[in-house]
Amino acid sequence: GVAHLTAIKTGVPFLHFFDGFRTSHEVNTIHPVDYSVFDKLLDREAVAKFRANALNPQHPKTRGTAQNDDVYFQTRELQAKKYVGVSDVVEHYMDEIAKETGRSYKPFSYYGAQDAEYVLVAMGSVTECAEEVVEHLVARGEKVGLVKVHLYRPFDTKKFALTVPATVKKIAVLDRTIEQGAIYEPLCLDVQSSFYGKANAPVIVGGRYGLSSKDTTPAMINAVFNNLKLD
Repeated sequence: GVAHLTAIKTGVPFLHFFDGFRTSHEVNTIHPVDYSVFDKLLDREAVAKFRANALNPQHPKTRGTAQNDDVYFQTRELQAKKYVGVSDVVEHYMDEIAKETGRSYKPFSYYGAQDAEYVLVAMGSVTECAEEVVEHLVARGEKVGLVKVHLYRPFDTKKFALTVPATVKKIAVLDRTIEQGAIYEPLCLDVQSSFYGKANAPVIVGGRYGLSSKDTTPAMINAVFNNLKLD
């Protein structure tokens, strides 16, 4: 719902996905959101603008033509500007839907100790397992936390910085992909970039999980935190 509403409002295409592990391995209950909720939130003017842009013989347009390098370059730069502010629109619709459903989402959601020194950043199915481990460790007095990523690209570095506790000393980023030959995986590189040039930036390391749906256990998540504690 958030993806559809934001795509219509901003004119930016969205890829809405969820981790396939959740359909293959989880037993869960689904509570669909009634269409009347989306109907109230829908930007009618944006819908009209979208429909008016459709191909129609009554008002023909030229599309899909080849572009020379100078034109292509400039149009791509122009498109990039459309992504500015998208995260604010996403957060707006997340807040509005939360009022209707009671399910709270943010571009970045934090769970754990407010004075955490060791923080895990991830998205997808691993966050459920990680949340249980964080809950267990915090109950034992450990200063750990978890950041769940719900919006990726545009990666809002300001919102991310506000989500991570100021007390953090070390961050581990888990990606569910492997980029052969790269220094780190995409999510880890974005997290590192968000701290680039900042004073007292935490140590940030990357790791991988769940390739080909290999199970990620609480013991593995605990090992990630233990690794962060090493010199």
